[in-house]
Amino acid sequence: MRYTTEWWVEWTSTAILIAGVALTAWNIYPANIYLSLLGNLGWFIVGIMWKKYSLIVIQIVVSGIYIAGLVSHYNQ
Repeated sequence: MRYTTEWWVEWTSTAILIAGVALTAWNIYPANIYLSLLGNLGWFIVGIMWKKYSLIVIQIVVSGIYIAGLVSHYNQ
């Protein structure tokens, strides 16, 4: 079986998001946000590849929430 670029982006992004969730569970901040943003970027790209607008929208919204949290963190 030959893995496509799409497959690699999808599963690499999934692994990164799982790592981000694990860091959140262990309260390792802000590394959890950076990893999650990277995973979201990957899934945003997958959404574009699949032309799945619901996936694109959710990644934009979630990334915006993460970015707002980072801005709030660094403005304290």
